[in-house]
Amino acid sequence: MKTTKLFLAALAFIGMLASCGPEEKPDNGGETPEPEVKSTECRLTAFTVTAGDFEIEGFIDQTDKTIELSYMPNQFAALTAATAEVKISDKATISPDPTVARDYTGEGGVEFTVTAEDGETTNVYTVYAAAAEVSVKVEKKWSKTYGQMGLAASTSNMCGLGFVDREHFATSDFNVYDLEGNKVGTLNIDGIPGFDVYSGQLGAMSNDENGVLVAFVEYNGTYASGDPGVITETWAWLDGWDKAPTKIYSFEYGCNYMSVSGDVKGDFILAFRTGAAVPQMHHVLVFKGGKYWGEDGKSAASWNGPFIQHPGNDGCWGQLLSFFSADPEDGFVCWDSLAAAEYGETGNASSAFYVYESLSSVLNGSAEELPLYGQVNWTIWDSEGRLYNYGNFSTGHVRAFKYNGEKCIIACSGSWPCNWITIQKAENIVEDDPETDEVDEYEANYLLPTDRIDDAAQCYPCCAYVYDPATGTGHVVYAAQSSAVLAYDIVTTVL
Repeated sequence: MKTTKLFLAALAFIGMLASCGPEEKPDNGGETPEPEVKSTECRLTAFTVTAGDFEIEGFIDQTDKTIELSYMPNQFAALTAATAEVKISDKATISPDPTVARDYTGEGGVEFTVTAEDGETTNVYTVYAAAAEVSVKVEKKWSKTYGQMGLAASTSNMCGLGFVDREHFATSDFNVYDLEGNKVGTLNIDGIPGFDVYSGQLGAMSNDENGVLVAFVEYNGTYASGDPGVITETWAWLDGWDKAPTKIYSFEYGCNYMSVSGDVKGDFILAFRTGAAVPQMHHVLVFKGGKYWGEDGKSAASWNGPFIQHPGNDGCWGQLLSFFSADPEDGFVCWDSLAAAEYGETGNASSAFYVYESLSSVLNGSAEELPLYGQVNWTIWDSEGRLYNYGNFSTGHVRAFKYNGEKCIIACSGSWPCNWITIQKAENIVEDDPETDEVDEYEANYLLPTDRIDDAAQCYPCCAYVYDPATGTGHVVYAAQSSAVLAYDIVTTVL
């Protein structure tokens, strides 16, 4: 009986299915459904690049379909490999993938295609980098006396301070300070054999573009010949100021006036002067790849001996070369302790600063020197166009560097009652007005018009510089040695 009921139920179900023909559809009121409409919106509404540690928001022109990345000078290099975050219309797509790193600095920019949901409607946006209109100025941060800082009087007439990183600097008596002039510690001098010549102090100091300190130490030793004499060694604090330094160069005599340019852990230039002559020869050593010594134990540097056509000892106190970068063909500046004798006068004159376009041009005798002009005018010296614009006493120092891609110098000079600092572009920045034959002061493009440090008679001025790419700031410390230390920042702001 149960089987019969199941059989009859199955027949009823099959009959029901048969009664529903293939053309029949559910009742929807007799209306045909609308086909799905896909969006044609394909706008790019936000574009932000991440370039290194920087974020740059693009300015979008929907009419021209362009996106401008307005960058600060310190951001340009990072734009060569930057990623982007974007906002586009709902359900649209973008190609190529903006999260993939690419170079935004090339001519013609980078194109992105935004495709609407319909797969047919598109907009092509061009992203390009443009330098922001900026203003560069120098801000004086502080000034402290040697007594306030607890500094010992300098025992060398050469540079007695240098940066040890981008946030600290050291002085020749081994003290280390932060950027506010507060002492934070003592320089590690483990392994250095002695400091005989300069009464327990470093002889000369400089730092590379990353704030690696390099210094000369001089002590009494024995030459390879067996004769006694002064040994000069060059040490670099490669691992930080609180770690033991590394010896990177050595020679058997005393030296004068040292500078470092480039990256001491990579390519760099070490320049210094020994002896005094007319013309003056300088030692310029070019190091490559952070290699200091050859397999034979000798220096791995390439040596050059350029001659400067000014006397290195003319009754005054020295001469120094400072290169703009690790590339010797990028040029350098010479600070010259200028004597009045060069102009047929007697006595001291001033510091002079000359720009040379390349090392090779000096070596082959084709170089033309470009004298720079300061803003210190002394009645007794400014007649007949003499270059006595940096004071009337010929102690000095120079630091060449690049800021926002432009060659600049820090010119340190002295006068009988005071010291001076000028920060200026390394070009002929004062020109005569062709109509009036007068100096056009608007062409005097000084980053820091000359600042005067009083009561520093017969001091030996010097300076150090380091650039902080994270902030775009150039840090400067200046010493009127044995008298005062001053700090300045070179800053860039968008107009």
